[in-house]
Amino acid sequence: MIKGYLGSLEVGDTLPTRIVGVVNLSSASFFKGSIAISDTDVGKKVTEIIQEGVDCLDIGAQSTRPIQIYGGEGRIDKIQEREIVDSALKVSLDILSSYDKIEVSVDTQRKNVAESALNMGIKIINDISGFKKERDIAKIIADFDASAVIMAAKNEPGDVYTIEDILSELRKSIDIGLDSGIRGSNIVIDPGIGSWEARDFQHDYKIIKNLEEFRKLQKPIYVGISRKTSIGKALNDAPPDQRLFGSIGATIVALVNGAHVVRTHDVKPTLEAIRVAEVILNC
Repeated sequence: MIKGYLGSLEVGDTLPTRIVGVVNLSSASFFKGSIAISDTDVGKKVTEIIQEGVDCLDIGAQSTRPIQIYGGEGRIDKIQEREIVDSALKVSLDILSSYDKIEVSVDTQRKNVAESALNMGIKIINDISGFKKERDIAKIIADFDASAVIMAAKNEPGDVYTIEDILSELRKSIDIGLDSGIRGSNIVIDPGIGSWEARDFQHDYKIIKNLEEFRKLQKPIYVGISRKTSIGKALNDAPPDQRLFGSIGATIVALVNGAHVVRTHDVKPTLEAIRVAEVILNC
């Protein structure tokens, strides 16, 4: 039985799939519908996805869209990233003070950004480098007894391709987290769906098809499929704003194959599709 925590949220087998809603603070993010730059826009986006039934907000300021597809626009330094994230968190936490049991994660690979967010009361850090970019980030997460979402990476996010290699790098990241003092129940794994540097989009389909392989790690499985390049490739190169239905289809396959947490740009339609699928799977 696989169980764990995203902040105060219990995740894992026999539990409802948790929905994480994306709030992108970078104008370079690949899906324009998820972008919120000003404090006013952040407030509107956060309120919208809360009302749609989200379990957790995922807030990030650093664009990690594939350079080989989109170019390097959106890369910012660690000071800028911290300032942008801190500003958005102040707005978000003010809104969330009126709600119960909704968590916030910060999507960052940088320890200064993570530490600042944790000092503000955030309980989840989503590190797509799997502690490989700045290893000390794991110790900071441990110091706050927070949760970590770790994505498969060898040196850079998404630079592993086969199921075997993804498993290997996730094991290394788990060990870094445990050695740094993070509780095992506070670690959630992400196999890294996305068209990262030099990766073929077919790798995404293989990850989703073989998602049950990641149960070997005995950690809750987190997937970010929403509107990714691989969805567009299956739809005659459809652009991000035309990938909703394809994203939902792939998400349901991932759910059937063992996903416990789903990160999405589209909370309401994804949540409704998942809840119907869960009823069918559990009847």
